Amino acid sequence: MQRMEEPYSGRPLSLGRIDPRRETPSLIAVWVTRFVRCLCLFLLFGVLQELPLAVVLFVIKTGCAVAFLVIQKPFSTGKAITRNMFFHIARYSVLCFLSSVLWGLGLASCGALRTSLLWDHSEVAVLAVLSSAMSLGSHNKSKGAAVFVLGVISLFLFDNDQSPPFTEHPEGPHSNALVHSVYQFLSFLGVPDHKGGVVLLLMGGAIGVVQRVVGRRSAVEIGGSKRLQALSSVMVSLLLLPWALIQLSSQTSSNIEGPGGETATGVAAAVFSHLPALLLTSGVFVLDYYVESMALQRMDVHRVARAGSLASFLSALALASAAHFLSHAPPTSHALTAGVVIASVLLLGATVALTTPFSGGHGKLVGYSTSGLPLYASQYVTPSLLRWAQTSLRRILEKTDSRRIFYFLILNLAFTFVELAYGVWTNSLGLISDGFHMLFDCTALLVGLHASLMTRWAPTRLFSYGYGRVEVLSGFVNGLFLVVIAVFVLTEAVDRLLDPPHINTDRLLFVSVAGFIVNLIGIATFSHTHTHSHGHGHAHSHGHSHAQSHGHSHHNTNMRGVYLHVLADTLGSVGVIISSILVEQMGWFVADSICSLFIASLILLSVLPLLRESAAILLLSTPPHLALQDTLKKLPLLDGVLDYSHPHFWQLGSETISGTICVQVAPSANEQRVIAMVTGLLKEKGVVDLTVQVEKPHYLPQATAPQVYVDFGPHTGEVKTDT
Repeated sequence: MQRMEEPYSGRPLSLGRIDPRRETPSLIAVWVTRFVRCLCLFLLFGVLQELPLAVVLFVIKTGCAVAFLVIQKPFSTGKAITRNMFFHIARYSVLCFLSSVLWGLGLASCGALRTSLLWDHSEVAVLAVLSSAMSLGSHNKSKGAAVFVLGVISLFLFDNDQSPPFTEHPEGPHSNALVHSVYQFLSFLGVPDHKGGVVLLLMGGAIGVVQRVVGRRSAVEIGGSKRLQALSSVMVSLLLLPWALIQLSSQTSSNIEGPGGETATGVAAAVFSHLPALLLTSGVFVLDYYVESMALQRMDVHRVARAGSLASFLSALALASAAHFLSHAPPTSHALTAGVVIASVLLLGATVALTTPFSGGHGKLVGYSTSGLPLYASQYVTPSLLRWAQTSLRRILEKTDSRRIFYFLILNLAFTFVELAYGVWTNSLGLISDGFHMLFDCTALLVGLHASLMTRWAPTRLFSYGYGRVEVLSGFVNGLFLVVIAVFVLTEAVDRLLDPPHINTDRLLFVSVAGFIVNLIGIATFSHTHTHSHGHGHAHSHGHSHAQSHGHSHHNTNMRGVYLHVLADTLGSVGVIISSILVEQMGWFVADSICSLFIASLILLSVLPLLRESAAILLLSTPPHLALQDTLKKLPLLDGVLDYSHPHFWQLGSETISGTICVQVAPSANEQRVIAMVTGLLKEKGVVDLTVQVEKPHYLPQATAPQVYVDFGPHTGEVKTDT
């Protein structure tokens, strides 16, 4: 059931070391009670298959109310209940009633394991998720919130129940309008029962957050959280009583069978037969509340939250695994699936991250002071998702390349989802397969977009050159993807050429034409990256500017990789259009294989230059278009320069050329003047990031100390000697 954490009582917090002798028994008590509580959840799931929900909730809440009344004596102790206090109790009780109903519906719909995974999250974890969404959490909390969301999504996407579909509701006809309307709504949406239960549990969790906030404020007025818990349990029981009586009376008057197939008399007998189990569950819930309150007084709230959630999750997983693998007849509904295992791992990791307190220490490194000392932020606050999206969108739209990738990505995604939706609607496997192929292309576009953004990141202490080479790496990876696709298509086409299969061309021509039109837009968008040569105009501080027109071109390998992906899709659409026409009109099934061979060969031939160029850049080869030999021969002709040695030049990113060179100068030469002349001469060839080391003959034989070059920028340099 929904629990409320112990509110702050006004006592000063203990900042000293926690005594392990008090902490260990509390942890053991928390783990034991949570394990027994999970046993009760599995027991209740079976009871809910035989008894109405309102009756089960009424018996459990009444048992809890009696226990709290005996222990707390809320009417005889504390201040008299005033009208204002009654209002606080009623408000809190209504929230408890709603969360209890949603908890019961979720348990009946998706089973005990999924209920434990979604419901047994502490207030600390839930508030951490909400604070991360509102940009108030630490970096670790934001990661935990993201993993939590992934775990919930996994329950929707990968948790496929193995039970056969029901023609009616699995728990039988509903005499109650509320329960019937819930299942009718889920049936209308086409959501399976266990996934509908996930929705109900998430709704109940949202109400539970409001309940906890209201409870913390109301506890101050009532006289403590335990008194509030006792009084609210009584009021929730009173709220459930009419609902339970109406359910029983409606079954008696209409002679409707209960969930287990029994009549009204049988329902009453089933209530008495399950009464010990329901009262035991009430006692376990009360015990769990007091054990958690005791642990909060002896331990840190984060440790209690982590221990309670981990104990619930691991106990539920262990019990579900035992029922799945050790039972002679494994459960046919709400069983242990791969999706729920993935979600369990994600939610376990999210719990650990969300319940980890900020450890202080140095914090996050944010920079260095003028004296070189590191500067740390005491609490690193990550931006909210909305703010991050706004910032990312602004950076995407700043540059032409990223803007074009983004626009085409949106168009491609829209076409992909339309194709997938139409394929599911018409039950066309070809459309669904092509939709997932388009998703793969969107992944390549997303990689290219992220690489285009990373190149603008500022250099850091670890990456002093910046992230310009990410574009080259992205182009290389996209090229490898295309090679894999081309080789796969080639091998498959050869097999089909030897044994042409029958091809179903229903709706294939329409989809191919639509995809061809979308890809033509992409070709027009990215064609400049394949044909355009980039000249460079540099305006330097020493008073001259020049534009390169000496015939070399720098290609953005990232954009070329994106362009080749779009080109491959365009050629694929052309091949499908041609083969579809030939198959439909002339029955040439072999045309599909021939078109595939031709297209795969074109893709392979077009991507090899990209791989060769990007690999050469990654291996730090000298760019062949520089033609530096003639320029290097001019260096000894400069005033004061005797010779040069150790010339190294490489392409840093798509357009940045870097280099280092050592020049020997005359004893009377001016080092700064020589550096300026050498830098200017090589910059005319496109070397924009140059380091020049100057050596003099009288210094070289006496070199007893290491020579250090300090680079203050692309046009200045200084030679120092350690003495």
